[in-house]
Amino acid sequence: MKIKRIFSSVMALGLATTLVACGGESAPADNPATDGQATETVEETTDAETEDTAEDADDTAETTEELSADETAEVENFESQTAGDTLVVGVPTLNGDFIQGFGNDANDVSVRRFLGIEGVNGFWTYVLDENGQMQWNAGALAEEPKSEENEDGSITVTFKIRDDLKWSDGEPVTVDDYLFYTLLKSDYNYIPMSGSMEIGADSLVGYDEFHDGSVDEFAGIEKIDDYTFSETIKADELPYFDIEALAQATANPMHYIAPNLAVADNGKKLVVKEGYEVTEADKENYIKSLDTRIGKLNEAFEESYPETPAEDSEEYEGYQAALEERDGQVAELEEKKEGEVDPTRLLIDQAIIFETEDYRFNPAVTEGPYKFDSYENNMVKMSLNEHYAGNFRGDKATIPNVIMQVVNKSIAVDLLESGDIDIWEDETEGGKIDQMRAAADRGDIQIGSFERNGYGNLTFLADRGATQYKEIRQAIAYLLDRNEFVANYAGGYGVVTNGMYGTSQWMYHERGADVENEITTYTLNIDKANELLDASPYKYEADGTTPWDFEKAQAEFDNNLDNWDYYRYDENGNRLVVNQFGSDESPITTLISNQLPVNAAQVGMEYNVTAGAFSTLVDLYYYPEEDAEYTAFNMGTGFGTPFDPWLYYSSEGPYNKTNTNDPRADEVTEAMRRTDPEDREGYLDKWEEFQAWYNDYLPEIPLYSNIYHTGYSNRVQGFDIMSPTWHSYEQINAMSLAE
Repeated sequence: MKIKRIFSSVMALGLATTLVACGGESAPADNPATDGQATETVEETTDAETEDTAEDADDTAETTEELSADETAEVENFESQTAGDTLVVGVPTLNGDFIQGFGNDANDVSVRRFLGIEGVNGFWTYVLDENGQMQWNAGALAEEPKSEENEDGSITVTFKIRDDLKWSDGEPVTVDDYLFYTLLKSDYNYIPMSGSMEIGADSLVGYDEFHDGSVDEFAGIEKIDDYTFSETIKADELPYFDIEALAQATANPMHYIAPNLAVADNGKKLVVKEGYEVTEADKENYIKSLDTRIGKLNEAFEESYPETPAEDSEEYEGYQAALEERDGQVAELEEKKEGEVDPTRLLIDQAIIFETEDYRFNPAVTEGPYKFDSYENNMVKMSLNEHYAGNFRGDKATIPNVIMQVVNKSIAVDLLESGDIDIWEDETEGGKIDQMRAAADRGDIQIGSFERNGYGNLTFLADRGATQYKEIRQAIAYLLDRNEFVANYAGGYGVVTNGMYGTSQWMYHERGADVENEITTYTLNIDKANELLDASPYKYEADGTTPWDFEKAQAEFDNNLDNWDYYRYDENGNRLVVNQFGSDESPITTLISNQLPVNAAQVGMEYNVTAGAFSTLVDLYYYPEEDAEYTAFNMGTGFGTPFDPWLYYSSEGPYNKTNTNDPRADEVTEAMRRTDPEDREGYLDKWEEFQAWYNDYLPEIPLYSNIYHTGYSNRVQGFDIMSPTWHSYEQINAMSLAE
């Protein structure tokens, strides 16, 4: 585990005069970490949110405009792939995961959207336009979906797909491909066999019984004919403001992933294809697939725990839990290898493994404007899909080839200026934006921008350590100068927010001014932080009875920095300590370490900042120990559609990683999602109530919200729309390359 201590309160105090002399600022490090593209890790909800939850973990902050000798050589030696018929999109990272459900890199998601596996270019029944609004997908559907309310309160949505759709290999698309997607992802074996986070169509009637294996038919879906099917949404999921998200559906190439399976006549289950007999070879391949899955489980466990932790260590409990989980999964898979296997089950499990172990890395059959050609040498190559029917507006791509190429972020803008790449998207660092804008002013490149639908944040575990107390979290907010983050990191291309909102959201456009007038603006205020801490359990000196004295602290701070030890304690003698973990590549980690330890000490809080690998941060945040050492983390959040805070802050929310457990949170988030889709004003009222709760409870502190900038070469024509929901992979159908 890679960890290094940056600053503790005591260490930072020794630098106090230097920091003040420098305006309390220091140059950022080379990379922000958790605010960006590294996870997505992170929170998977709807497909739209999967990518957004880790939108910016690898944003790089460059602090100098001059390249080093190595970087200059790298620019000069870069092997350009740009040619007359090839668009080259530079990206900072690629992992090579090309289906949903795994710890995807945001740029893997970009590839998927060029291929149509997700997003506006595929066969999804609803898509997001450039304004983040749901539209029915005329690129896949023959007509607008029809909804009918049933007597039990459920709603049945009927879809009629176009009869001219084809996969990239020329095979026709039918309703069976849509039903296959839903049945496979919702199958009780999908998660155990694949390790995926996909849970399937859990909003539909009959999902729970089908997903737990107690029935073999999915009651909530129905095949009407080869081009028409329906889905029935559970009554207890309704009303739901973004109801389209509950009825969202798409297709999987069944002929490629599961050629020997078929959909039953009623569309409710998978069966063996008529006339096909399961062979011994099928059984042998099935066993080999199980062995492969067992091998991957063992490999993943050994990678996480190369050595057995000592029994008295903090890691041992987690190790034991992981060991038991691995052993249970392996035992279950070994059991499947013994005795007779139901032919249908064999073929379904085979399809699960093929999709997640083969198609996942080599999506040879797709539906979007581009076909997948290869992924090697940090480069994805794609070529035009001649069978693509067009997007929901009827636009079709014409550029013959697209390459997504990993480049060094510190030289990306230089490669753009030199014509070695055509597009560099979502730049957030101020210096690089200035460089792009200067190049655009000279006419060397073109540039566009949009407001980010999210923010960089300091997030807490709200159920343990000192950060379980609201007063502590609010005090930390008053110990930060967030304007400094905008100035130092975003170079002025950003804003400070005080709620869970993005300035690009329609809700903010309509009610943002009202919200900002009603909620607290947290600014650097040592006195206010002290008041809040006096109202917390940590209001005593070390004896647990003598009230902590702010005036005494100020005298100590001014006169006795070298021997500082005047901290707050609770009545049981526990010192007020907050430990934060941040990525070691993040300038945000450095910015926080330059502010909080010093400011916190003045009010009796020991605030320590530790830096390490982003993967370690994710583990500490997602799987905290009961007595977790770290309860604060600098992260990044992007908002998807639907915007559903219930998922993150309700006590029942599946992605409640802050472990928020507050009745008011349950109330306001439930009210938002249960708003009738026609009641726009009612939704906005509830959105305001949620923002007021968030701003007070403060499960996380928004640090800054960027203005993203995208640069593109002069030969790129038609890239005139960009927004949080509209990038090169959405606009590709309207783009061309100049001669």
